[in-house]
Amino acid sequence: MIRKTALLTGIAGAFLIAAPVLAQDATTPQTPEPATAEAAAAQPQSLTLTPGTVVKSADGSELGKLVGAQNGPSGQELTVRGADGSVRPVPVAGIRQDGDAIVVNASLSDFQAASPIAGEAPAAATPPVDTPDTPPTEPVEPPAADEPTA
Repeated sequence: MIRKTALLTGIAGAFLIAAPVLAQDATTPQTPEPATAEAAAAQPQSLTLTPGTVVKSADGSELGKLVGAQNGPSGQELTVRGADGSVRPVPVAGIRQDGDAIVVNASLSDFQAASPIAGEAPAAATPPVDTPDTPPTEPVEPPAADEPTA
């Protein structure tokens, strides 16, 4: 009887020691695999949309400067002031940031073909400063503190 008890106790102890080893799945790797490119692409990107930022097309040509964003008839769109001074919409589909510039899927011809946004006045050109041909007049000195003023 003691022999049976010792044998059963030994077997139970062996199972208790081996239980964690048997519980591990041999098909799962012990170290996690590195993230794939698909997983990285699925994570949302962070964009910085600051007015005045350069907006470029996918081929690298500059469309203009960012004015802001709005909800248009086709969804959200950026408002960009082009070289001619007019503000036009650009769809945000495929938007990404490339350094300090914002890159969109619209081409330069698509941007120029879009109708200007109503209510946005074109940027006025700064008028040239006229310089007079006569030299500036001499500055008038204020009277001294001890002289009475009239």
